[in-house]
Amino acid sequence: MANRVNAVRRQVVYAASVWAFLVTLQGAPTISQVQFPPQVAKLTKFEVTFQVGSTVAQNLQWPYDPAPPPGIPADAGISVDVLFSPDDWQTVYPHPAFYFQNFTDEVRDEKPWNYPTGEFSWKARFSPDRVGGWQFKIRVQDASGSYETSPQSFSVVDSPSRGFVRVSTADSRYFEFQNGEPFVGLGYQGKRLEEADFQTMQKNGIQLIRTWAWMASSVFASQWNPYYELRNQYLGYVPRTGLLAFDDDVTGTTSIKMRVDYEPGGNTGWFDGARVVGSWGTPTEVKPDTRYFIKVVYRGFDIAGPRNYASPSFGFVVKTNINFTERSRCFEPGVGETITNYGENTPSAWGSLEGFWHSGTKNFLPGFYLVLENVTQGRVYVDSVSMREDLGGGQLGAEIMHKPSMEHHLYFQQHASYQLDKVLSLAEKYDVYLKAVILEKGEKILRKIGFDGNFAPDNQDFFYGDFRNTTKVRWLQQAWWRYLQARWGYSPNIHSWELCNEGDPASARHFALADEMGKFMRGRVFGAPVAGGDGVECKYKHPNAHMVTTSFWHSLPSNQFWVNTKYPNLDYADVHAYISTGWLDNPAHETDAALFHLDYSTDCRSNLTYYANQNGLPAKPIVRGECGIDFVAKQQENPDLARDQQGIWLHNYTWAGLDAGALYELYWWHENRETQPGPDGQPGLHDVYRPYFNFLSGIPVNNGKYEDLKAVASNGGIRVVGQKDSAAGRAHGWVQNKQHTWRNVVDGVAISPVSGDVTIGGFAPGTVYEIEWWDTYQIGDVAQPLSKTTSTASTSGEVTVPVGSLTTDVAFKITRKAPPSAPTNLRITKVK
Repeated sequence: MANRVNAVRRQVVYAASVWAFLVTLQGAPTISQVQFPPQVAKLTKFEVTFQVGSTVAQNLQWPYDPAPPPGIPADAGISVDVLFSPDDWQTVYPHPAFYFQNFTDEVRDEKPWNYPTGEFSWKARFSPDRVGGWQFKIRVQDASGSYETSPQSFSVVDSPSRGFVRVSTADSRYFEFQNGEPFVGLGYQGKRLEEADFQTMQKNGIQLIRTWAWMASSVFASQWNPYYELRNQYLGYVPRTGLLAFDDDVTGTTSIKMRVDYEPGGNTGWFDGARVVGSWGTPTEVKPDTRYFIKVVYRGFDIAGPRNYASPSFGFVVKTNINFTERSRCFEPGVGETITNYGENTPSAWGSLEGFWHSGTKNFLPGFYLVLENVTQGRVYVDSVSMREDLGGGQLGAEIMHKPSMEHHLYFQQHASYQLDKVLSLAEKYDVYLKAVILEKGEKILRKIGFDGNFAPDNQDFFYGDFRNTTKVRWLQQAWWRYLQARWGYSPNIHSWELCNEGDPASARHFALADEMGKFMRGRVFGAPVAGGDGVECKYKHPNAHMVTTSFWHSLPSNQFWVNTKYPNLDYADVHAYISTGWLDNPAHETDAALFHLDYSTDCRSNLTYYANQNGLPAKPIVRGECGIDFVAKQQENPDLARDQQGIWLHNYTWAGLDAGALYELYWWHENRETQPGPDGQPGLHDVYRPYFNFLSGIPVNNGKYEDLKAVASNGGIRVVGQKDSAAGRAHGWVQNKQHTWRNVVDGVAISPVSGDVTIGGFAPGTVYEIEWWDTYQIGDVAQPLSKTTSTASTSGEVTVPVGSLTTDVAFKITRKAPPSAPTNLRITKVK
């Protein structure tokens, strides 16, 4: 395995250190060259870097396990953890470490240029949650033994960080920061995660981004791996991988390989006759004016040719310099540049393609085609693709292919991991929080490994697992979860881990997997024991633990899952409901974005709360992780939204979020949001969010006292949503002319002004209240009301909010007006 998984080779590269020691125990690993900062700020990253030597581990990215499930070799990995203590070891917080590969950090051709340096080390990242003196020590274990270093000290100073995002302790409808501040949670699906995007988010109060980056970057397993089909065909929304279990008659083993297949009738079969690396996805960095050695290990069967007798050469080959318009002709001789030998049939041994390529002026790899050229038929099973700098004298540089081995489930890609480090650093810099989707339910390798650890025909159940039992697939998933926490779990800007995108909403296996992930990420990853079985809640509190959830392709299975006592380790509910895929089937949602939000917010909240009460559980926050304004009968974003030159659809959709349902909305489609002008007249609707964020700032909606406004409008054409804290004499709301929908705006419908009174109960009779009026279209960072008026509560405790000639919408805040202060320092003079 070590020969085929180059990304996890046992390389230990020693670098200069600030503080170093070396402990040698007979048979145990060694730890050396430990580096760490003497001081960090509270709730920011403390990173310790070190080397581990003398290990017998075969895979440095797997944890040590002497008794794994069938299909996982015993003793193959190594567990490295760092133990932290703020109180002289009375309290101990273990945190996993991870194996790290370093890359350069440059920009070339206006793209990140992260070239592998060949430097490897171990790292642990942790965010201390209190000020004062801390200690740490490193613990390592493999099949040869274990060792724990002596403690070392560092200090933690205060910082303005608000901390990790949690479910509110006072009102479980809401998220809040660790310091108790409410988390507004405006956001959407993150299409791009570059610095300019994060700057835009911060500028406009956008905090919550759902991202597939941890899944779609193919750090773990096979989805969106670098080897794309020439035909670029998909299974649903996931590219075909071409991977399958190959029975090797040479070694007598079965392993994952990539099949390239040319049929007698042409490139017509399920498997493509060519795979391309470098044309799509994350580009592969190369050095200009550099010679590279290429090697592809494969088995070939039934390769026959030539198809074109004018060119006698045929077989499996690597080609480049093919114009994009000619890519479909890559099978033909003379198209592109051939850079390896032609591979033939290999009936009794593994063969290889080998060759050299010079990069010229390029900073990135052009399209490299692994293709069956000029054949009449043939099939190839690719084991690995390697490309390394030729250093001369038979020496080669570091591997530059991002995923050299086709056994993608056995290692974690380092190039993508390094780039995700940068993404998370940007999120921290710009105060954005990432809801990270970490697995794909359609992952082809994990669906091909049976409960007994052997390869089997594709089955979705294998991905979800054998309920609470640890199978080979579950073990690999847990290794991935451990790596997630080790590398990125330190950051408060990870909002949560989402198990998978749109899993089966009726699968008890899916439910059990999600709950087991909750147990793992709350406790087991930190070494805390958690019992198996249904209904076992992990109550261990680690300062760097994150919320866990999953998602479904339809519905909100509240009673079955979200508030079911069998599954107590999920932190919040997630629902995906477009107009087309939701269950309300209301055509009015196609034209009224506010109504679309309000109906689902009300329905989801009432459903979840009902079953939570029935089952004796607290309710949860609800995030609509995917949604979009499409059609009842068709899942396609309404093209007429592009005619809305003011972003009214997004404006109304956002402001309706002041309702008591507290549904966090993450809109899916990005084209209109990124390109159409908003209130500021510039491309992009991000500025729609800022007035809402400004308005909500300072309102403690998470304090457990806010409830539905229950406002009554005297005019049926007025819509009012909001909440009130009667005990504190506070309320806030949004008032809309119901005619002011995006559809009426783009259709040029004349909107008649509406007037009336809005009556809100629950206030102290006879008390004077101040009403602030807010412009919901206010551009910029200004957070101040348009005007202020007062209203005295009636004898029945009702406050009347007058609305006059409203054509669009407006927001208001109500606060109890403080009584006049009593005079002080008065001198009483005796009067005769």
